[in-house]
Amino acid sequence: PWITPSMFYQFLGADKRFGDAAPDHTGMDMYTFCKALGPAEANRQLRRHWKTWVTEDDIRELYRLGINSLRVPVGDWMWRPYGPYVNCTTGAIEELDRLIDLASEYGLKVLIDLHGVEGSQNGLDNSGITANLRWTSVQSRPPVGLTVFAHWDNRAANWIGTWDVDRLGYSELYWDRIEDAIDVIRQITDRYKSRAAVMGVQPVNEPWQFTPLGALKRYYWEAYKVVKRRAPGWRFFMHDSFRLSTGLWHGFMSGCPDRMMDTHIYSAWDPPTHEADFYYHACAKRHLIAEYEREVMPLVVGEW
Repeated sequence: PWITPSMFYQFLGADKRFGDAAPDHTGMDMYTFCKALGPAEANRQLRRHWKTWVTEDDIRELYRLGINSLRVPVGDWMWRPYGPYVNCTTGAIEELDRLIDLASEYGLKVLIDLHGVEGSQNGLDNSGITANLRWTSVQSRPPVGLTVFAHWDNRAANWIGTWDVDRLGYSELYWDRIEDAIDVIRQITDRYKSRAAVMGVQPVNEPWQFTPLGALKRYYWEAYKVVKRRAPGWRFFMHDSFRLSTGLWHGFMSGCPDRMMDTHIYSAWDPPTHEADFYYHACAKRHLIAEYEREVMPLVVGEW
């Protein structure tokens, strides 16, 4: 629900109602939404949200517009709930089933994208948890005492290991969490391998640029083998970890069928500039994409 602001309006003013305890009563991502509301109330609200977030009218309109495929984000907590997710996201798998049924009815293909994993692969709300958030009270400017938070400058991604924000590196790697994510990929593949509408899987969305590349490649390799043993016809989409470089990925999984790289190109986060600059950067990306496809593997721009 992180992409639906209205679900979070209920937490506005938590600092006035709860004072220093406001962080425990504030939802700003999937994890804290479940934690702040508790499993029963959070699940009630989520079920209502799921029923209206994607409807048959939406799928019919996409079909009418000529859209032929859907990238559907899911969280690992759907298959192995932990922490506040326990009993909070019950029913999510059945909603995914419903969506796949609708896609099948209209001839659309579905890419199942593991968008959030335990500990967060990028520290952002889209991974399920806004990792390493720091709450503070600003006393130097009005309104005095307003409870705010800092995030981007000190965020952490602790799925693949322990991130040391001071050293800007990983002090240890969590191979058990990598295995847990592989097991989720296994469960997804086992459940949907016979569904013709499902075109493939993406084993993790947007692992951040500090992710140890060796460990990430190993995860991709192991997940790929799990998928191809069970669903030989599926495509396997890997995110570039914000490092779209022919040198870093050259030769990786060379010769393996149905592998594809996913890159995300957002101009929205660039500093404001002249219109011509956006066209210039778009053209530069076009040449990089062509080179990447020629030298490495097929490329998809999964978000933009």
